[in-house]
Parts: sequence; structure tokens; C-alpha cells
Amino acid sequence: MSAAAPQGAPEHPPLLDVEDVHGYYGLAHVLQGVSLSVRPGELVALLGRNGAGKTTTVKAVMGMVAVRAGQIRFSGHDFVGLPTERVAQLGVGYVPEDRRMFPGMTVRENFRLAALGARVRKAEQQAAQDRALQVFPQLTDHLDRVASRLSGGQQQMVAVGRALICGRKLLLVDEVTQGLAPNIATEMGRTLRRVADEGRGVLLVEQNSQMALELADRVYVLDQGVVVASGEAAQIRSDPTWLEQFLTL
Repeated sequence: MSAAAPQGAPEHPPLLDVEDVHGYYGLAHVLQGVSLSVRPGELVALLGRNGAGKTTTVKAVMGMVAVRAGQIRFSGHDFVGLPTERVAQLGVGYVPEDRRMFPGMTVRENFRLAALGARVRKAEQQAAQDRALQVFPQLTDHLDRVASRLSGGQQQMVAVGRALICGRKLLLVDEVTQGLAPNIATEMGRTLRRVADEGRGVLLVEQNSQMALELADRVYVLDQGVVVASGEAAQIRSDPTWLEQFLTL
């Protein structure tokens, strides 16, 4: 597999275009020339071993990691150097791997705070919350419960729901199935697939490579901060050698 853009990718321009990005934590050179793209209506999986740079790549897009070289473009905007709140305001939703429920706040308040952070106009905030509830109707009866007291699966629904309120165009999802029961993890994956099918772009970081390959349109594999393989998900599923080389511990 080549790190170049795979053949057969859609013709329309990328929604997110990461090109030769070098990211740092202090002096540590963590991302070493990462390039990837996500188009509207695509679910793109970002795979690799622990420590490969997957979460760092997502955080670089969100403005949480210092980018000292390369370009990150989203819907015509240059993201390098933008603060995280501005990235959210431009239509990017982020689901962190630890969910991060706002302490002491109800589900409704979590949604409202997400809308405020993304500068959703007051008149549109209810409609934004309703769209999240259309994706996760199970939360309707829990709107006035403290989010941190919900089950793990329900908390993950809140985290994705918040991201949907911010992410009008693109979702960055980090380890969404971690710690979930298999049936709940499967349903969460199907939900993200539907979100992509409805026109958003989704970049999914996922340790469950088998599930990710079943959901994704395209895949990038990271190893030590470098994209070492990329291609159509179906193509990679048919070639198990890459999994043994880059994902097996």
C-alpha cells in the first residue's frame, strides 16, 4: 500500500486536507509529514498501534498540537495556528477519547455549552439539539440528568451529540467504542456510518481495526508518526499483510 492518495477516491475536493504536517509536543517530533484527506460523505479510518500518532493527528487539526510545518485546510480555511474554539466555530466537531462530560452539568447543558462554543445562534440552538436527539433518541428521556452519571454508552452518545452540534461539516472521532459493550460499540459505529452517508465527513481513530475497516470508505495507517499505508478499505481488507506488519502488537 502507498501513502499517496489511493486510486478510485471521489473526484470532488477534500473537505479536510492535511498535507505534510509535522507536529510537536514540546521538543518531541511526533508527526513526521502526515498527509490525509476526508471528503464530504466519507468515513475515513485512521489506524495504527498505540503511540503511532493517531490522536496527535486529530489534535493537530483541532489546534491542540503545535504544527511547525505543513498545511491543514478545511473548506478553504487554513487551520494551522487557529485556536481550538475557532476550529469548532468553522464547523468541526471533536469527540475526545475520554468523553469529557462537563462536570455537574446535565445532558441538556452539555448540548447548550457545545452550541455556545460553536457560536450557534440562540434561535438555532434548539434545532441543533433536536438534530443530535434525532441521531440519539435514547437521550431524550435523560436531558435533565447529570451527564457524568449516565452509563458509559450514554456518555458516549452525549459526546458524539455535542460534536454533531459543532460539527456541521466534519466530525473527528477518537476511540468512540473504547470501553463499550460489543453491541453498543457496533451500534455506535453504524451511527457514524449514517452520519457520513448523510453528507458529513468523518475521521475515525479506532483501535478496533476490523470494525473500522467494515465502516470506512478509506483507511490510513500510521506508524511512529508516519503514514505507512493508505487505500480503499475494501482493498486493505483483502490484504492481511499490512495488519500483521503495522497493527499486530
